[in-house]
Formats: sequence, C-alpha cells, structure tokens
Amino acid sequence: MKVKDPAMLRRWRRQENLSQAQLAFLVNRSQTTIHLLETGGMCRLSEGLAIALAVRLKRPWDELFELEENERLSRGARRRARLDTAQAPPPVASVSLEGGP
Repeated sequence: MKVKDPAMLRRWRRQENLSQAQLAFLVNRSQTTIHLLETGGMCRLSEGLAIALAVRLKRPWDELFELEENERLSRGARRRARLDTAQAPPPVASVSLEGGP
C-alpha cells in the first residue's frame, strides 16, 4: 500500500491538531515513520498502519492510501476500516512526549 499524496496526509494530521510525535504514538510507530510518510520518503506501508492512520485522521483509508498493483485489502481490514472510521476514537488531549514537568 502507498500514500496517495504525502502533503495531504500532513494537512489532515494538522487538521486534527496532532504533531508527528502524537500521531506516531497513537498508531504505535515512530515519529520518523510519520515524517517519511509525509515527505514521500517511505514508499510502502502495511495494511495495518494504513488503517490505523485513517482511523486516527478520521478519513476513509482509500482517501489517504492506494493499493499497489497485485494488492488487495483483506476482508477483515475492509470491515475494520468501515467500523473504525464510523466510530473513530475521541481526540487525545495534549500528549507530551518530552521529559520533565
């Protein structure tokens, strides 16, 4: 799977008022991964990550990502994507990943 438009991914993240670090935390990845996706430096991503990002950004997965040739979204993933975007988790209050008070 690949990102349709890396710049759009960044805009949608910002619309949700999330930093790269916050989004990375929410989808259990590193900030570097989010940065690479938003700048086009990461060519492919897993189905699980694509769906997790779509849910956290409150967008249908197919607005953000596209299947590559010979790739098909699994039945379970399609069902999870429909359910998860319909019941997106509430926004996270400010998440600080920096140490100290």
